Amino acid sequence: MIVGAIVCTVSLRYRYDCRITATCLLVLEMQVVLWGLQVFRCPAEEPPANASRFVFWNVCRGNFGYDSTARTLLEFDADVIALVEATEQAEYPDFWTERLPGYSAMRLGSGMMILCRGEILAMQPGNVTVADEPEAVCRYRTISLRVGGVPMRVLLMDVKSHPLMFRKPAFVRIGELADSLADQPLIVAADFNTPINSVWVDCLRSRLTNSYEAAGEGYRETWPTLLPVLCLDQVWGNDRITWHRSYNGWSIRSDHRPVVTDFSIDP
Repeated sequence: MIVGAIVCTVSLRYRYDCRITATCLLVLEMQVVLWGLQVFRCPAEEPPANASRFVFWNVCRGNFGYDSTARTLLEFDADVIALVEATEQAEYPDFWTERLPGYSAMRLGSGMMILCRGEILAMQPGNVTVADEPEAVCRYRTISLRVGGVPMRVLLMDVKSHPLMFRKPAFVRIGELADSLADQPLIVAADFNTPINSVWVDCLRSRLTNSYEAAGEGYRETWPTLLPVLCLDQVWGNDRITWHRSYNGWSIRSDHRPVVTDFSIDP
């Protein structure tokens, strides 16, 4: 966007020189193309029949009604569903199991919830704190599951949204957890409140693979729903996870788009 503003300024300043104007327009077109290649992907191949589905969604504290949120989740037909900002009514597992038959559910605290067509075996809570912040800059939960008879883990996170907060401690902790949990298939799902092209997100790429970057289709950005301009909601996996397809749903039930991913667990 900064480059585009510079191009337009130069073009207007020298509008009587056709060569300069043409060059500026070419630069602007190249910028738009490069941006489009990053945020748009063609449809991926159909996942194999034995693939599992994982959905991550920031449900925005139920501002638009949890009953309709549950109906949307049911349409995704996912094997594992991870939610953040699931507060008040949505903090009770019975609410979800009544509306999504066949799922087990566990309340994780701090507005986090996990649902699974399988077994939820255990949960370990954690926070990331720094000296200058009165509240945790990041809350996370490590959940052990068994899906289709195969053990796996989900690291569910919600990073504080303060725009001036220093985010390095949160991503350093993610890296440490990814290393310590590498003995099993691991999916990391989070509202990072940090754009995917941030230098701190780059720290994850040596350990994890982003689902959209590996097998994305459609428009990448997730927030805000009506006009998404940032990819804040992301799903990552370690080298025991193979991504087959990743796309973002559209729903007015939250200000964040749900992230839907199909994956297989490698032996």
